[in-house]
Amino acid sequence: MNIENIPVGNIVPYDKNPRKNDDAVRIVKRSIKEFGFQQPLVLDENNEIIVGHTRFSAAVKLGLTEVPCIVATNLTTEQIKAYRIMDNKS
Repeated sequence: MNIENIPVGNIVPYDKNPRKNDDAVRIVKRSIKEFGFQQPLVLDENNEIIVGHTRFSAAVKLGLTEVPCIVATNLTTEQIKAYRIMDNKS
């Protein structure tokens, strides 16, 4: 697993992300300011977010130019869908 810093402008939010959580973004923004970016986003091969929308939104609001990401090249389309559902329920 490789973590790479990817420019925020190259990251594509998943347009069907069901979470609307401005309060969580505010909290994660504070966490990133205090502790740094400790958990990478997980992206698909097209740089679309699989998990990490709240961290991504917080990073954008903080004005970060790049964020740590894992590009999950080992997941099928079905696995990506299942992972998104699991992550949103947790």
